[in-house]
Amino acid sequence: MRKFGSAVLISAMLFPSIMFAEESEDVIESPVAIYKVTPTHPEELYQQGIEGHATIVITVDTFGSVIDPMVDTASHEEFGLAAMLAASEWIFEPATKNGVPIEIKAKLPFVFSITFEHMLNVEMEREVFKKLDTKITPSSELDKPPLPTFVPAFVDFYPQQFRDTGKSASISIEFIIAPDGMIHNPRIISISTEGFEEAAIRAVSHMKYKPILVKGDPAYVSMAMPIQMSE
Repeated sequence: MRKFGSAVLISAMLFPSIMFAEESEDVIESPVAIYKVTPTHPEELYQQGIEGHATIVITVDTFGSVIDPMVDTASHEEFGLAAMLAASEWIFEPATKNGVPIEIKAKLPFVFSITFEHMLNVEMEREVFKKLDTKITPSSELDKPPLPTFVPAFVDFYPQQFRDTGKSASISIEFIIAPDGMIHNPRIISISTEGFEEAAIRAVSHMKYKPILVKGDPAYVSMAMPIQMSE
């Protein structure tokens, strides 16, 4: 079962590539998709955080059904198979030539992408983002503020696209400290410069805290803190 916060995003768009010669006097109308099926991200590739793409060559018959789908290109064989299975179930308004339905070939490109949240889970080799069905104590209710045992160098997570630009960001971020001191479900409350969101979340996810007890019992604690990211 895929965990909360690890949804797969898959986009597919139709770019009909007519694969026969057209005579100049003919009016060709491309097929229009009226029913689309989203391919399933192959489980093994999903768990490894692997994204990719596939292009399927299809034939749309005069009734708008897909026949003879074939993999044209695929970054992984599994993406090609998943895309081909999905494409076979698409339904179209058929292409027409001078107003008469015709059979036509077209290409369907699919992009298999994964949410940042799941990619971070894979990177950290743990569930940073997870559904917590338990009481969460605000840090403001504690006698002492939580103390980190490890704080990474935030500069190590500075966004690559901003290198040598001199840009910086002041960020307020909220997260939950688990009883084992690990960080869960970090989220941005405010940020001064757009583009630093993922870097800040990734950096904070590497922090570790001392285990926290509330009335003698291990507790989940929420807290917010400001951080600064600069080169």
